[in-house]
Amino acid sequence: MIPSNGVADTDLSKPESGMHLDSHVPALLVILGSKMGAHATRHSARKFGLDLTEWRIVQILGSEGRSSIINIADTIGIDRGGASRSIARLEDRGFIARHGDTSDRRKSFVDLTEDGRELFHDISQFALVREERLLRRLKPSERSQLRRLLSVLIEEADQMMKEEWPA
Repeated sequence: MIPSNGVADTDLSKPESGMHLDSHVPALLVILGSKMGAHATRHSARKFGLDLTEWRIVQILGSEGRSSIINIADTIGIDRGGASRSIARLEDRGFIARHGDTSDRRKSFVDLTEDGRELFHDISQFALVREERLLRRLKPSERSQLRRLLSVLIEEADQMMKEEWPA
């Protein structure tokens, strides 16, 4: 914005008014997710030869059981092609088995094999320790409240994905 004296302020170090990353909830969630994803990759996924998407797919299938590729992609928040490629790599390594849908040949479901369940066990042990470390400064009531609030935000984000938004 050009001030009334007609001279533009060229000090680019001054923050713009409006959104601030330290208080904008979507930005904070992205920052937290990125840091936790990097931590998972550095300390667990690489150990098992997985990328972060594969690591998350194993977590979903281990927690929820058999699922469709569409559901996995939607849960992780990635495109179906990316989910399908990651699933194919996990299938090639023997961690996932694919099953056709008898009512619709275009659909398939995947679930963990025995090796995949062993991998999930190892991953989930790491994930639980990591969660405890992340939340160690929160009281039990704050942890419960945080989980409830995050669930509400996830539901709202799901609704927003279904809505039309101006560009």
